[in-house]
Amino acid sequence: MFEPYFLLVTLHVVLFAYWLGGDYGVFVCSRYIARPDLSVAERGRFLEALMAIDILPRTAIVLLPVVGLQLVKMRGLVHISPALLMTAWGIAVAWLVVIWMAYRTQRKPSGKYWQRIDVSWRVLLILTLIGTGTVSLLNSWPVSGNWVAVKLLVYAALLIVGLYLRLAIRSWRQGFASLRAGASGPEIDALFIDGRRRAKYAAFFFWSLIVVMAWLGIRQPF
Repeated sequence: MFEPYFLLVTLHVVLFAYWLGGDYGVFVCSRYIARPDLSVAERGRFLEALMAIDILPRTAIVLLPVVGLQLVKMRGLVHISPALLMTAWGIAVAWLVVIWMAYRTQRKPSGKYWQRIDVSWRVLLILTLIGTGTVSLLNSWPVSGNWVAVKLLVYAALLIVGLYLRLAIRSWRQGFASLRAGASGPEIDALFIDGRRRAKYAAFFFWSLIVVMAWLGIRQPF
């Protein structure tokens, strides 16, 4: 009942649930941030809520790959050395520190430093996942299960969409700065509304990819 493998499977499912559920909470908060009929203070409170909720999906994004790697290693579906596996866990812990530091320092000058590290590591992970997934599908190595290799590619796509979502709402920073300075008008409202519209369709695609990930993990079709 308490075998390490099944404990890790439970953790994997819980992380997956927090990722999807937290993302929906972020989506709901964004609706109110973009509403021009609300006061700046109210919209600011929804922004605070959004950031507090979003740290959970970000945590899940960091831990899911390494937990999944541990699981497939235990099942003999990936061929890596114990030293490399330990290195992956070390990187995951370090990355976890980075995203929490980015969250805690978001209103400080050092926040941008941690955010740049986070984005850089995401890009590196995307390239690693695409390379590993593609090579594994062609050669059945280092991942021998094709369904696992496809999951790596889908996960890379999720990370790419996640980076796009950040770009889609980048204009909100300018919008809040203008509102807090006392400015208002259709141009400023458009910074929020247009950003959310772009993010909304990307979010729908994002959730669709999560469903694909879940199906692959449960069905293991090939």
